Amino acid sequence: MEENPKQENQEQEELKQEDVKQEELKFTQSDFQEALKKEIERKTKGMPSKEELKAFNEWKESQKTDEIKQAEREIEYKEAISKLEEKNNYIAILESGVKKEDSDYVLFKVSKMEGDFEDNLTKFLKENPKYLNTEPQFVKKVSSSVSMVGKTNSNLSETNQKMNDLIRSARD
Repeated sequence: MEENPKQENQEQEELKQEDVKQEELKFTQSDFQEALKKEIERKTKGMPSKEELKAFNEWKESQKTDEIKQAEREIEYKEAISKLEEKNNYIAILESGVKKEDSDYVLFKVSKMEGDFEDNLTKFLKENPKYLNTEPQFVKKVSSSVSMVGKTNSNLSETNQKMNDLIRSARD
């Protein structure tokens, strides 16, 4: 009986796969944890502890000269001033009537212009009125019909009462 060479190869492959399956190692939880602990120790070998790292950073800070410390303070100061100016510019943009969704773009464009920010903002908005909020804003004006001329402190509570009544009636 002659067997097909393809069939023989297939049988050999199946036998190899069974051998590989039998050779697989099975680990218990404790074996796994032990191997993990060894790997962590191997990886962290030579690395400083938290206390050593803190001590090193303190030493490094103590080695800085007064000039270096002064330079770092100046950098922090300049960054704080820059952030403050940016916020003030953003407020100026919103107060000038720019749409909120366009305010970041307008801030970017106007900040890149040479010269005073307020002047540049005015010029930019004249050239690009599309960024302005065109919705009408209504302001409700409330006036008093009570005259305060010639009132003394004795009549002050009466006047206050009249004003409070007028305010309450306007709210309702």
